[in-house]
Amino acid sequence: MTSAADAEWRLLSGLIEARFGLCFPGIRREILESRLRDRLQDLHLETYHEYYRYLRAHPERESEFARLACRITNNETYFFREAHQFDVLTRDIVPPLLPQLRHRPLRLLSAGCSSGEEAYSLAITLQNAGLGPLGISWEIDACDVNADRIVRARAGVYEESALRACDPATRARYFTHTSGRYRLKDSHRTGVRFFEANLALPGAPVQAGAYDAIFCRNLLIYFSPEAFDGLIGQFAGWLRPGGYLLLGHSESLIDRGTDFEPVCLPDAVVYRTLRLAA
Repeated sequence: MTSAADAEWRLLSGLIEARFGLCFPGIRREILESRLRDRLQDLHLETYHEYYRYLRAHPERESEFARLACRITNNETYFFREAHQFDVLTRDIVPPLLPQLRHRPLRLLSAGCSSGEEAYSLAITLQNAGLGPLGISWEIDACDVNADRIVRARAGVYEESALRACDPATRARYFTHTSGRYRLKDSHRTGVRFFEANLALPGAPVQAGAYDAIFCRNLLIYFSPEAFDGLIGQFAGWLRPGGYLLLGHSESLIDRGTDFEPVCLPDAVVYRTLRLAA
């Protein structure tokens, strides 16, 4: 199969961007083409334009979009990635909330959670902070557009690469090693709920003003400018007044017109919503 012609590529990539918010400029076009090539063969399609028409009009198009989500998302993640941000949570975000948290749970969202490493790292961090004995509970929601990754997250079984930042003592403490894989112990899954959601589209099953903090790290770098702005606007609505948004090290809201203000901490820049309590 020859490389997609520019015209048909613009149609297909534009449809993918509209559906998932993801854009594929430069070398990322080659990556996407390689990921789609065998799928076109499976569907007995000759060109990317035929695949575009399949996604637009075929009776099975919604099932195909679900398969497409699994092919085009970047699932690079591991436990305790950018660990300093977990320290920010327990050192800077949680303490001022303690009077409230004696009457309600701390609520966090892991947006673009992939196979769950970030969400489970959050749960472990909160356990290690000694919040449980203080009577503090938490609810960690975690969502991703990739249904296969949500299944893996719920299973809680990982390859060694997912534990690359864990020393032997950490592995032994939190995981059971079986047949070359690592199963997260049940005691460290407390308060974590996974669900499938396409954050690039409106209508995610998320309550307005629900969260004290949202972690969305290393996802927005793949979004188009329009999808980036749209998702940041949604996050502002999902956070409680004064809630925090934590992004990846390559992502920034500085010099963007958003409903957030940057908060410069000793080892991180985080973003606090400007929305005030009624």
